[in-house]
Amino acid sequence: MESLVVENIGKSSQETYLPELRAYYPYTTIKGRLISTRVVGVSFEGRQEIVARLKMGDRIWLEMEPNNPYDRNAVMVTRENGEQFGYINRLLAADIVHYFRAYGYPVEGRVALLTGSRWDGYSLGVVILFMLPMPKKLKNNGQVPTFDNWYDDWDF
Repeated sequence: MESLVVENIGKSSQETYLPELRAYYPYTTIKGRLISTRVVGVSFEGRQEIVARLKMGDRIWLEMEPNNPYDRNAVMVTRENGEQFGYINRLLAADIVHYFRAYGYPVEGRVALLTGSRWDGYSLGVVILFMLPMPKKLKNNGQVPTFDNWYDDWDF
């Protein structure tokens, strides 16, 4: 009987192309994988009431919204209880959505800064901080990863 030898067939077909991030995005700072950005869309659909309840340091979640009628790359930002209060900037979302798809889970972040006020017609704003997710093999029996020690993973 002939022996069957399998040669090295190259890269896995499941590898994902992850683009380099641009040097500049509006109202965004990138340092390694750490991204600080202003949340957009906070003045629509009653989101100001949700933003008013936020505190600096609150845990937030970033999740893809592929069925968004305005932007197929939309990344929505929600409170821990699921209340949506905005989106990631369209230009930044178009580049980071590839990382989100490769990762496959919502990404945790924190409220870094609250801006604006309710006086004289100004609206409230939010600046968030999150780590760019990296695709990795899960070693936690298929459960959604949590980031209780998320500061430990930051590469400054």
